[in-house]
Amino acid sequence: MINIKIVCIGQLSQTYWKSAAKDYLERIKKRTNIETKNIIESKLNSIPNNIKIETNKITEYISKNNDYQWFLLDLSGQLISSEQLSQMINKNQIYQQGKIGFIIGGSNGVAQILKDNINLIKISFGKITLPHQLCYVVLLEQIYRSLQILNNQSYHK
Repeated sequence: MINIKIVCIGQLSQTYWKSAAKDYLERIKKRTNIETKNIIESKLNSIPNNIKIETNKITEYISKNNDYQWFLLDLSGQLISSEQLSQMINKNQIYQQGKIGFIIGGSNGVAQILKDNINLIKISFGKITLPHQLCYVVLLEQIYRSLQILNNQSYHK
């Protein structure tokens, strides 16, 4: 069984994001264990301080789950397709006990120290910037799509 953790800054605030996320989480939970950790977005007057605080909270969370393979969603990451994500999940399941995690930074991104962490794999779903709430829903959809690909289900096409 695959175990997926997602750590993200902020919470879904709009009904449509919540509805989409709920739908994909229900679909995913039929095939695997998934857990989301929402970290409260820092609201200080200094963007660099906000990024530092949020990055520290992310780092604390992933260090408690250091047996997971962590992927950071980042514009500078490796551009991957749905098929490649499914291959990454499959490889993780085979070689790393099916423990995989994803990190979504806040609206201001994450600190460079997290981006430079050699234990994280940076991936990107495209060269566009997505609001982090939309990014969360897109990630859930891509996880679901990957599980469908791995199980030879028709949703993918």
